[in-house]
Amino acid sequence: MLPQTEVRDCAVRGWRPFGHAEDLDVDFHAADRPALVTNLLARCGAPRDDRYWWSQAVGARIAALVRLLAVTDGIEQLGLQARCREPACGAWFEFELPLASVLDQLPPDEPIRATLPGSRPVTLRRPSGRDLSDWRAQRPRSHEQAVQAMLQSLVIDGAVSVEDAPALADILASEDPLVAFSVSCACPVCDVPTEVRIDLEDIALTRLQQQQRALLREIHVLASHYGWTEAQILAVAPARRARYLSLIDEGA
Repeated sequence: MLPQTEVRDCAVRGWRPFGHAEDLDVDFHAADRPALVTNLLARCGAPRDDRYWWSQAVGARIAALVRLLAVTDGIEQLGLQARCREPACGAWFEFELPLASVLDQLPPDEPIRATLPGSRPVTLRRPSGRDLSDWRAQRPRSHEQAVQAMLQSLVIDGAVSVEDAPALADILASEDPLVAFSVSCACPVCDVPTEVRIDLEDIALTRLQQQQRALLREIHVLASHYGWTEAQILAVAPARRARYLSLIDEGA
């Protein structure tokens, strides 16, 4: 589990929780997801530098989003749901994902050396946030063009072709597990093991958006009831705001 000291250390190193006044302007519905992730990390992470976060590998950016979620919600683990894949069962069950185990899987920032079928050596680099942005801007006309652009960007050494794309994707996935993250767990009903795919980036973005919505609701309710301005409301500590909201709900 993610120790509380880890959460506190994040803040000491310059991280801050998402939920300040300026965070209300973040557009979670933006079509450009790489830009959204960079925006969040540059405003809340350390360093506060969008160029730095654009340059980071996709896996490192996902780990940073998970860290931001931990700092924002003060959590040590994620509560998740999955459905048993056994046709005769199909039960939904809950499980907890320790965030420390997620962050521990961040690979070192170094080239990936592997061997393709036919004993062909290849050296790759991990895709970065800037790569995602560049590939999006190119607007390839076909899947083959998209794959070709990715290969040209990521292959440092070695002769590869579009036909090698599936093997290269498997290599990248195995060497950067946070990008294609999954956990193995057993169904508590039928005890059949199942592999659960988890989109860590989507989960973090969804929960940060929920935090934004909750803050907007607090502002709306308190402003409607007390006539306070947004600035006055945000100047009140979150715990005290919660007590005011409780009093409103109770009709006091």
